[in-house]
Amino acid sequence: MTDEEIWAKWGQHYVKLGIDPKGICRDGIIDVTAYRHSKPRILFVMREVNDFPEGDLRVMLSKGPKYQMWHTVARWASGILNGFPPFEEIDTWTAMKDSIRSIATINLKKITGGSTADMSIVNAFAFRDRDLLLEQIELIDPEIIIAAGTFDTLVWLLELEVYPEKPLDRPVPEKVYGLQVIPWRHPGRADNRETYEELKKKMQTT
Repeated sequence: MTDEEIWAKWGQHYVKLGIDPKGICRDGIIDVTAYRHSKPRILFVMREVNDFPEGDLRVMLSKGPKYQMWHTVARWASGILNGFPPFEEIDTWTAMKDSIRSIATINLKKITGGSTADMSIVNAFAFRDRDLLLEQIELIDPEIIIAAGTFDTLVWLLELEVYPEKPLDRPVPEKVYGLQVIPWRHPGRADNRETYEELKKKMQTT
């Protein structure tokens, strides 16, 4: 399946549900060449976009991160892709631009939302759209998924093995498509240096 084919399926899916497909914001691999050559291939799974109908995150991020949230994602990605060098080395425009173009990112809810995501709505969309979400993830073919505030949804979506009593306190084993899923926080209002070091420790134990 091609990228255009899967977005045609998303549009048809929403039309059948009586939802205007113009509300869709596209997402996925930012730069196909950079992503396919990146090691590891990283997919950030987010919640929804803020007021971006008919938008395309891939186009928006192709020239580098925009808005504070995506600067944070770019720093995290740069750390993973480069073995977590000192924070000062990845806290540059060049490093952030190169790293953001080397990842993929998707939202569980494709219809644009507001400034604050209602996770009950995001989960409901993800459950209804689960077949297409799984097709999209398989098409992206990541090696690592960073669950950016979305781990609770990915547990059932990807049928992950977790300890129900403490699902976030242990590394998640490889389960689906031979990839790792890392429970992590949403990048909004994150302390960049502190969370960079926290992610480094988490990745070193997986």
